[in-house]
Amino acid sequence: MAIDGKPWTRVSQQLLCRVLLLCGIVGFLCVSARDAAAGSTLVVEPQLEGELSKESITLFRNTTESALKSQQLGLIPAADLEATLSGEAQLQGCHTELCYERLGRLLDSQLVTRYRVKRGSVEGKGTAAWKLSVEILDVEVGAMGAKLTEECASCTDKQAADKLGDLVRRAVIECVARPRGSLDVRSDPSGAAVFVDGTELGITPYKRVTFAGSHKVVLRHVGFRSEQVDVVVEDGQKQKVERKLASGSDPAPVIVMEKTPVYKKWWFWVALGGAAAVAVGVTTGVVLGTRTGPTTTMDRMLPSNTFSFQF
Repeated sequence: MAIDGKPWTRVSQQLLCRVLLLCGIVGFLCVSARDAAAGSTLVVEPQLEGELSKESITLFRNTTESALKSQQLGLIPAADLEATLSGEAQLQGCHTELCYERLGRLLDSQLVTRYRVKRGSVEGKGTAAWKLSVEILDVEVGAMGAKLTEECASCTDKQAADKLGDLVRRAVIECVARPRGSLDVRSDPSGAAVFVDGTELGITPYKRVTFAGSHKVVLRHVGFRSEQVDVVVEDGQKQKVERKLASGSDPAPVIVMEKTPVYKKWWFWVALGGAAAVAVGVTTGVVLGTRTGPTTTMDRMLPSNTFSFQF
């Protein structure tokens, strides 16, 4: 039998080669897309309470790392974290969102993960009361994307570790699935400090990806009255805030803060030099591989101290 003058066996071989070639190309694209979607996370020093053996501590660490890897997240090497902390003394022992964001940016990580394990009084042979919690910070947003807590009244170390691993997986999924938009804040005059939900994140003009929802924005500028604006950021939308500040001073203290000279705020030098950092999209698994949203350029970075508001 022949087709177009060519033996059938030869035609079959050609078709088979083309099919295999096509499958190879598709497979390569799938792997490339998977790798492109995979992000990274930094696991910072956990908070451990109660009597925990070295074996149990290692078990919790390994379980946490395995759970993160199952979400297609690469882990920042511990050696890289230690090297960074040795050059950033102010970040050592600091567990604020600002410090986590700073570490995440220095180590090019999309997420920062921290877990807490508290072992209570023993209730039975080989079992104990446990309280487990996981926090996932989204470096792009500069805020916690998930905080989950779970208790186990009577668990073995292995059972508690398994629960922690499940908690980590759920926290990652919750964080990356949170809807987000962007916040664009401008002031006249420019250079006003921008506080979002009580944390100073930069100066105007300010642009940044933000979790969707309600936020409290405060603008503060030397020689001008502070202004507070309540905004709602919609999923996939940009929320603009423009304010002309009135000259004068606040009638009463608006911000209670640790006094730190402005020259010690590292983002001050970034703004002064006109530098900008491109926000990195959080990526993990299929969710992050298909996410679409606003892309923003940040004109500021984080300060070295935290702030709280009194209203």
